[in-house]
Amino acid sequence: MVNAEGIEKVIPHRGAMRLVDEIREFNETSGVGIHYVRDDEFWCAGHFPGKPIMPGVLQVEALAQTACFIAFSKIGTKDGQNLGYFTTMEKIKFSHMVLPGDVLELHVELIMSKMRLYKFHGIAMVSGKKVAEATFTAIMEPRPER
Repeated sequence: MVNAEGIEKVIPHRGAMRLVDEIREFNETSGVGIHYVRDDEFWCAGHFPGKPIMPGVLQVEALAQTACFIAFSKIGTKDGQNLGYFTTMEKIKFSHMVLPGDVLELHVELIMSKMRLYKFHGIAMVSGKKVAEATFTAIMEPRPER
C-alpha cells in the first residue's frame, strides 16, 4: 500500500485537489486507488447544501489521478514532476451517488500507451457497487520549467 506521502512523490496533485488517499495495489498496467469521502471536503457546502453528493467530475478526476500514479510509476518520476493532461473522456456513466462517509475504490486499467499518450479505463466503486465508469486519454509529460 502507498500512503498520501508516497502518492505525492509520484503525482503533482496537492491539498484539496489530491483525490487519492491510498494506492492499495498497482503494477505497470493497472491499480486500485482509494479516496475516503469526507464531509469537510471543499465541494460539500455547495453540492448540495444539506445533502452533499460528490460531483461526478471529481469522481472521474480521482480515477485520472490513480491513472497518473500508474503511468508515472511506469515511466519514472520524482516529487510530482510529471503532469497529465486530459485529451479525451468517453463513455462516462454514473450509476449511484457518492456521499460523505463512503470509501471510493478507484479501479484503473491501462488500455494503450504510445509515446506520451496513455488511454485508461476506470471504474469507481463503493461497497462493491459500481458508481462511475469512464474511458479517458491523457498526455503525460514533464512539468514545464518556470
